[in-house]
Amino acid sequence: MLTYAIGDIHGCNRTFLALLKNLSLSKGDRLILLGDLIDRGPGSMQVTDTVFHLRNSGFDVICLRGNHEQMLLGVVNGSYDPDIWLINGGRQTLDSFAVQRAEDIPDKYIDFFSSTGYWYESAGFLCVHGGLDFSYPDPLQAPESLLWMRRWYAAIDYKWLDSRIVLHGHTPEAFETICAQHENLAAQQYLNLDNGCVYARLGRGGNNLGRLLGFCLNTRELIVQPCLEG
Repeated sequence: MLTYAIGDIHGCNRTFLALLKNLSLSKGDRLILLGDLIDRGPGSMQVTDTVFHLRNSGFDVICLRGNHEQMLLGVVNGSYDPDIWLINGGRQTLDSFAVQRAEDIPDKYIDFFSSTGYWYESAGFLCVHGGLDFSYPDPLQAPESLLWMRRWYAAIDYKWLDSRIVLHGHTPEAFETICAQHENLAAQQYLNLDNGCVYARLGRGGNNLGRLLGFCLNTRELIVQPCLEG
């Protein structure tokens, strides 16, 4: 059995499908999606449907909650400003569902996003969306940080982390920087899998951004799929 982690998809379903094809998944393999399936790209509903299809086909898919899923859930329950969500990619999500309001997204999708967890641990890897706040005795008990935190590497408590390696997304990072992290994985014990895939579609980032990344926890191989969303 192989386990793969995949960074922020952000509604790029064509790219997601191409990456899945490159992985050549077998039944029993596991996917860990690091959050931000939705917003900004054209296919948030389609990405989620792909996850449903994978699960219905017998694949083990672990979906973490990203800050964009959190924003959507906050809009639905009235705790988050809908205008802030809309300008951060929510409008594209509504378009993908062909609805005008977050409250009109079908319940099965909202229930799915509500069921997502904040972290997942597998085979010596600790998977989160955003970051770890080591000012807490247990950083895994700080959900806001797990969703939103950036630029936390300098404060890593390696005694707490022990031999585990952190896989995360959330902060779009230049591909060269991610490759350097990958090369120094054993020493630094962190890897950002967000190369800002959706920004290729939005015309931002040049050659530094625009790829959807997968990572095999078993072989430590980095799998790269350029954005295909047009």
